[in-house]
Amino acid sequence: MDNTPEYSGSVIDLSTFQIASLYHGSEKQFLADSLSARGLSGIVSQERGLWYATWQFRVSEETLSQEDIWLEFRANIHAANLYLNGNLLVSHGVLQPTAPAKAGGKNIVRRRIPREWLVPGHNQIELEFTNYKRVENTVIRDLSLGKYQDFQRQTAIMTTAPILFLGIFLFVVLINGVLYFSLDRKKVFLLLALLFLVNSLSMLYEVLYWNGLVPAASSLPSYAFRSGLEYLAYALLLIILFYEFAFTKRVMVVSALIFLVVYLLAVLININAAIALSLLPFGLSCSAVRERIKNSMLITGSLLLLVLLNYLDDRNALEDLDFIQSNYILTSLVFKLDSLGMMAFALVMIFISANSILTKSKSLSQANLKLERLEYQFLQKLILPHFMVNSLMSLQQLVLTAPETARKMIGALSEEFHLLASMSKKKLVPIEQEIDICRAHLHIMGIQQKADYALEVRGMVGGETIPPTVIHTLVENGLTHGYSGSQNARFVLSREVTATSTVYRLFNDGHTKADPSFRTTGTGLKYVEARLEECYPGKWQLDSRKVDEGWESVIEIRHRS
Repeated sequence: MDNTPEYSGSVIDLSTFQIASLYHGSEKQFLADSLSARGLSGIVSQERGLWYATWQFRVSEETLSQEDIWLEFRANIHAANLYLNGNLLVSHGVLQPTAPAKAGGKNIVRRRIPREWLVPGHNQIELEFTNYKRVENTVIRDLSLGKYQDFQRQTAIMTTAPILFLGIFLFVVLINGVLYFSLDRKKVFLLLALLFLVNSLSMLYEVLYWNGLVPAASSLPSYAFRSGLEYLAYALLLIILFYEFAFTKRVMVVSALIFLVVYLLAVLININAAIALSLLPFGLSCSAVRERIKNSMLITGSLLLLVLLNYLDDRNALEDLDFIQSNYILTSLVFKLDSLGMMAFALVMIFISANSILTKSKSLSQANLKLERLEYQFLQKLILPHFMVNSLMSLQQLVLTAPETARKMIGALSEEFHLLASMSKKKLVPIEQEIDICRAHLHIMGIQQKADYALEVRGMVGGETIPPTVIHTLVENGLTHGYSGSQNARFVLSREVTATSTVYRLFNDGHTKADPSFRTTGTGLKYVEARLEECYPGKWQLDSRKVDEGWESVIEIRHRS
């Protein structure tokens, strides 16, 4: 029975059929027939030399009259010539029969087969090649016939996921690099950047490989190179967990020894080393969970996912599902399940880093607020003694000269101190209390200066709140710098509400010859600013300026940032 495969329009890989015949040397000494690519590799990987292999296939006249037929040749062979029915179709590197080829070919070659070279019925492909460059692992991975679109779709399937992961891994490298240089050069960020740089190189190699841009044979086989990068990634993962969970050096040394033992055992008993090595970071992370180390649960979950995806990738458990095969993007992702697991770990570490930065930012903000509170408490201590000394000196004089006025002043002082004591520990107070303390202070100062000091209020509806002694401080500031002697003083406090802010205006009809900047940088104004920042962080503005007929201080409190 003729077992020659027939090409009928769908891709067929001749290397998978047991139809190849193998010859050795320039005399074409027959060695074996009915070989698959695996059987052929088992023979030629034992000895360097010049080799010939042939494959037969059939094609009908109807198929020949349809679309062009393309050939794809993917192999770990440094140099080869490929003939179709005696016509040179592919020159793969420079073939030299007695020495290593100086110029090698690429790992994937595609050529359109001229229709006139094909005949209805049986056709023959002959491969002439040498394995002087590297005798071991001389493998023909693909010798396929098909349509150009089918081969392009294969490239899309094999490179879509790697391109996506390459972009994500490079982004994570950049993030961790920035974090390393901006956050005290923490080693874990540098190691994370190195880990995902290794994964980026692996993805870049995949993209180059499936586009035929890497050498067909080199001093380091492509499988060894890709596997080396994968094993290096798991080693880095162990070191990252060592720093992330602050394990002792003893734990790190023991983990490194176990890593080497597991790798050697996997090689000796021929099991998937990637799965075995991925179990080690997962086990180390589980020990962190037992010790209840921060973020250990989240990291352990991502590493468990990595192990499961590695297992599914090794078993090819999802590749044959109909809904996977119906979408080339899903198919591409399924072919890189191990990298999908590493991407999940990357996203978890970004989340942990972002959460850590946010927590530190909140702590710093709270520390700044505490510092500002201490500052304005200190400023308050500076303000009150100054006021008390002046008041006591005035009271001493009034007791001797005007006892009745002294009695009124004592009552006003008592009222103001009582209000100050009740308001000092509050973050916000009703505006009515603030107005009361301002009027009490104006009463006291009016007695001292033998003048009429008045406060007029406009636009207050009741229920408003404001940081304590803010208006009081502005009134005191206005009295200190706006009036002299027994000059009368008039203050007007107004409130205006807009869609975006609430504005308090304090006007006084005083006039001063002092530099206007003095009115906005004094101790009292610093106290007001500290109070406003504590209650409305980043949402307030204070402005004091000269206006017609006097001076105006404006506090604007924005409803939203």
